[in-house]
Amino acid sequence: MHVAVIDIGKPGKNLGWAIVGSNPASGTDLDEAIDEISDRISRGPVALGFEAPLYVPMRSAAGDLTKARSGECVGGVNRPYSASAGSTVLVIATVVVPYVLRALRSAAPVSIATMDYRSFFSAPAGVLFFEAFVTNQKKSHDARHVEDAELAAMHLLAMWEERRPLESAICEPECLNLLGAMMLRTGWTSDLSVLDDQCLVVRPPVGTL
Repeated sequence: MHVAVIDIGKPGKNLGWAIVGSNPASGTDLDEAIDEISDRISRGPVALGFEAPLYVPMRSAAGDLTKARSGECVGGVNRPYSASAGSTVLVIATVVVPYVLRALRSAAPVSIATMDYRSFFSAPAGVLFFEAFVTNQKKSHDARHVEDAELAAMHLLAMWEERRPLESAICEPECLNLLGAMMLRTGWTSDLSVLDDQCLVVRPPVGTL
């Protein structure tokens, strides 16, 4: 199995990607990422994550609407999805992620996709889409967006290979799933229930290399 993560940003400026597994790769060019991920999908199961908020909470009180998702503010780190950095990358993701998903669908028209990470990792097949959440990490080189993508991908792959308990870092049962909407729009699913499903959020421990 391969795990791929795209650190969402403006293509050509502050975007990075990494693939880990038996045939690793990384870079900063979005179209190259699509080609490499398409190749891995043709070989076997792939878990593909996007480093951007991809589902937002549905709240019942006006004063709570923009509060952080449960799990975003832990360990002294305060990174709510609605803050300036989170909201900026969320908007960028609404154009970058569908671009990626549509291209991958064209390259793999019969592949299956899911956000159900428990069933995927019990019997890996097709593609798992998930959200990556990387923040406050130590940096070992200048390509920070590539490194962030690699950190998230390696963290998920290690959890699977070591059979560690796999739980999402964010929990918001009442939500609007933007990733699910993108899957619908790009032909990866026709199941409307993805609009209110949670997706897996992978968050490496703060301060890891």
